[in-house]
Amino acid sequence: MKMKFRAALISVALVAGIVSGAAYSGNLLKANGVSTEADAILYYQTIDPANQRLTQAAWRDLNGFNDPGNEVVVAGGHLNTSDLGFWRRIEMVIDKRPGNVGNVAYTTFNFESEQDAFLNVNAKSIVNIEYSPGPNGDRITKFYIYDAAGNRKNSTFFDPDVATREELFLPNGCASCHGGGNKDFATRGGKTGGGFLAFDFNVFGYGALTSRADNEANVKKLNKGVLMTKPPSAVKSLISGLYGGTKLPLATQNSAYMPSDWAGEPALWKVVVTDCQGCHTLSETEVRNLEYWKDNVGSFREEVLKKKLMPNSPYANRRFWNTNNHQIVEDALKRFRP
Repeated sequence: MKMKFRAALISVALVAGIVSGAAYSGNLLKANGVSTEADAILYYQTIDPANQRLTQAAWRDLNGFNDPGNEVVVAGGHLNTSDLGFWRRIEMVIDKRPGNVGNVAYTTFNFESEQDAFLNVNAKSIVNIEYSPGPNGDRITKFYIYDAAGNRKNSTFFDPDVATREELFLPNGCASCHGGGNKDFATRGGKTGGGFLAFDFNVFGYGALTSRADNEANVKKLNKGVLMTKPPSAVKSLISGLYGGTKLPLATQNSAYMPSDWAGEPALWKVVVTDCQGCHTLSETEVRNLEYWKDNVGSFREEVLKKKLMPNSPYANRRFWNTNNHQIVEDALKRFRP
């Protein structure tokens, strides 16, 4: 893997005192560094200098959720099975108000149960992403965190397991999955380098209260919104692949989509989809390239199989090591380089 990523992971390992051969369940989501409360305060001062978004209600109003001319798109009642393990409800507005056209905003409610997600009650946290003009006038991606009562927070936890959860501060609390983590956001007009991820049904789980079919049309709208935020090529190519082309001709996602170069490794690709892609679509995107796996067998063996630093989120890490996904990776690496 690239040296900066390797160095970041090794530094986390040293701090945490990881025992080789033991599954790593703590201090994850830190591959891009850790922010402090002072960082979070400065971040909010940079992206919201007038403190117009101190509450969830104010944030929604400013982003047009209450305007009758805007459509509030809702995809709810699903489990995020890729990285965080929360039940979720996602709402989006593509703003059509004069002077705001081109702005896109998403709010994600995190729940610990399917029932709460379905009823939209007892949210454990609210994490918002807004694509709108920053302090320099150009549209940038901004991250906001609110508690269940709608009050703005500097940090939140990204793990439903009370035994392993840890409060992480903005903006780097979002960076492991959403990319970026640039410490110079204050001098860069609020830019962290982070962005939006594609919405992929491969990592959505459903229970008894709702279904994929209930959300199919609105998830496509969520992805259309992502494409409006000038995402990197990896995100655009994934959305294009899931919907059959750049114009998204398919009404429903093709969950069997697989890049042509992965045709000979369907099992490994499935592991990449479920355990790697959630973070690596924006950070260290080369992990999605089969040739990269073949060229870096030693690094994968060392960092994934030996040090067990991957996947880099608590929920995904536990799943990876409690299923045969790690064996699929090991078998593939042996084929690539015995």
